[in-house]
Amino acid sequence: MKLCTFQKGLSTRLGVRRDEESIVDINLAYASLLAEEGEPKASSLADVMIPPSMIPFIEGGKSSLKAARKALDYETSCPENETFVLRIADIRIMAPISRPSKILCAAVSRKDTWDRAIKPPDPRPTYFAKLPSCIAGPYDPIEIPDIGVVGPEVEVAAVLAKRGKNIPIEDIDDYIFGYTIHNDITAHELRKKSEWITVVRENGTQERLTYQGRYKCFDTFAPMGPWLVTKDEFGDINRRGLSMVSRLNGSIVQSGTTADTVFPFPRFIQYLSEAHTLEPGDIVSGGTVLPAPGWTMMTIDLRKIGGVLESEVEGIGTMRNPLRPV
Repeated sequence: MKLCTFQKGLSTRLGVRRDEESIVDINLAYASLLAEEGEPKASSLADVMIPPSMIPFIEGGKSSLKAARKALDYETSCPENETFVLRIADIRIMAPISRPSKILCAAVSRKDTWDRAIKPPDPRPTYFAKLPSCIAGPYDPIEIPDIGVVGPEVEVAAVLAKRGKNIPIEDIDDYIFGYTIHNDITAHELRKKSEWITVVRENGTQERLTYQGRYKCFDTFAPMGPWLVTKDEFGDINRRGLSMVSRLNGSIVQSGTTADTVFPFPRFIQYLSEAHTLEPGDIVSGGTVLPAPGWTMMTIDLRKIGGVLESEVEGIGTMRNPLRPV
């Protein structure tokens, strides 16, 4: 099931992809089904079983998913002019979740980088947090200040299904609701030039420290979407090796697969849960892939080149974000 958050007029609603041109408002579809079955409080019950926003729907668990599938089965038997079928051209598809409590992202996640890195004896996943204010929709502009080279990092992000802490790795699958696309926009030059400090100790030793609080966290630096695809459509997403591609004005600038990351989602999420209480709708981004031949991370200069950035993951979809210098 490919879910989305969409806006029509002043209302923000929950939809399911029907085909390339349309979606189903599953809350309205379920209310119509209940009314046809004679339920006197069809709309109120539909709001309980299929809340019209993403996090409450996720919190509904198996009951909400079951009701949604029932609503979709009902929709296929209805005439084309039913009010709960909407043309994608007539709505705005937004990020699936606009204000998660946490966005946690894998760092040093590519196997090629990890293999040549100097690591402790028992290396663990490295990660950072992005702010909810970074989130943009899958077709919204990415606003790029004049801060040097800013580049893409196409990723797959897992969306958490329920609350958990110290989750056993064998139970992790129960805590994953589904997957979406995240492009971890990064100000590479800002990181290299100014977002660091070298600590000089009394004994003369030095250590260079850098933190992601700014160079990965400008507004719009986390476009997400267009679909949140339920996990049943994938199985083991890392082992599947799904294609991940970034394109800039139609040219491939990043290419790889979900098998290229160091720590699969179960291990990464289990490790995160040792330190953080994970909540429904939290986003865990699994890491990016290599630049395409002829490109480096420092030559994919989104502000300088401009145009449109596409982020595509096999089985999930494609984001198309215009690049806007600010």
